[in-house]
Amino acid sequence: MKDLREKVAVITGGASGIGRAMAESFRDAGMNVVIADVEAVALERTASELGVHHVQVDVTKEEQVAALAEEVRTRFGTCHLLCNNAGVGGGGMLHELSMRDWKWVIDVNLWGVVHGLQSFLPMLLGNADGGHVVNTASMAGLSPLPGAAPYAATKYAVVGISETMREELRESQVGVSVLCPGFVKTNIFTSQRNRPEELRNERKKTSARVANEDMIRLVNETAIDPRDVAAKVLAAVENDEFWIITHPDLLEPYRLRNRELHGPC
Repeated sequence: MKDLREKVAVITGGASGIGRAMAESFRDAGMNVVIADVEAVALERTASELGVHHVQVDVTKEEQVAALAEEVRTRFGTCHLLCNNAGVGGGGMLHELSMRDWKWVIDVNLWGVVHGLQSFLPMLLGNADGGHVVNTASMAGLSPLPGAAPYAATKYAVVGISETMREELRESQVGVSVLCPGFVKTNIFTSQRNRPEELRNERKKTSARVANEDMIRLVNETAIDPRDVAAKVLAAVENDEFWIITHPDLLEPYRLRNRELHGPC
């Protein structure tokens, strides 16, 4: 989509981090922006500060995402750009994980994307001037991330869905991008604040929680600004680029896997 002016962008997980930065970037490009998030207070604050429309949505709930799509259609007529960005961190060593750990991460990171596509993709395909979808995955969707199997599983899935979409939509006017960020200054490592009570474990300090605390310290020291990520996303949408890689230096494990796959051939 070369000309974004007056087109409509919908961003889930839009109250903070990469989602907020994308909202600001697309607003500045002249788009009508709708941000959705599960956190009411942060959502209202961000919408007020950016001057964009907002809807409180839990992306794990199909009916809420469908209601978001209907509100966008009623208020703006259609959607041109869907950013399936809502996500949570989470994991632990496989032998320490509970079914609640798996369900929480999969519900948000995978089903949230599926719900977004089910509700918005027909709208994008119906546009005479097409549209674009950006699915937020992770570098953890390209190479192993020990200690975070549920997170990695969902992000591998998002990459796979995105690659499949690219093939299915080649003859359409809807472009596809998959965003694979490395360390970015966001709230993902404090995702537990939004974990439903019924999916919480007993409060015990597992090795995963200790590792998470170490990861937060590392992120604070090395992570990039979400606005840098948003700039890459904007360029990818305008130029119809599929891969959005924020940290090319982290691709070596991905290249190693490819070399291993080619070995027996």
